[in-house]
Amino acid sequence: HGSVSQFCNPLSGQCNCKERVKGLLCDTCVDNFYGLDVTGCKACECDAAGSISGTVCDVRTGQCACKPNIGGRRCDECLDGYHRVQKGHSFLCLPCNCEKAGTVNGSLLCDKSTGQCPCKAGVTGLRCSQCVLQTYNLSV
Repeated sequence: HGSVSQFCNPLSGQCNCKERVKGLLCDTCVDNFYGLDVTGCKACECDAAGSISGTVCDVRTGQCACKPNIGGRRCDECLDGYHRVQKGHSFLCLPCNCEKAGTVNGSLLCDKSTGQCPCKAGVTGLRCSQCVLQTYNLSV
């Protein structure tokens, strides 16, 4: 899939590769490209803020090398149990820290963009750690 034609250099055996493809047989994507098929290779487009600087993506899957607590093929989202906090042009993924006793079904997962945990009725707060007014005794 990676060569322009079926012909190669008769001395070296080097095939004439499509753009973004390398190798003697034109069977490998160049760095930061992946998924060689009939259309060629696709750009990995790793998120600079979420991926480890100086790394390249997997040439088969396109998976970028993510910083801690960050996931997604492009390293552009937080892992389950973490929420996104924007820091200028970058972002961090911080733990949800949900209060198990105050969440629906004891969930430890929060909304990945706001950090809000799913609170039981009568419970409030970002972490579901407080009783609403005129109630008390938050427990399992």
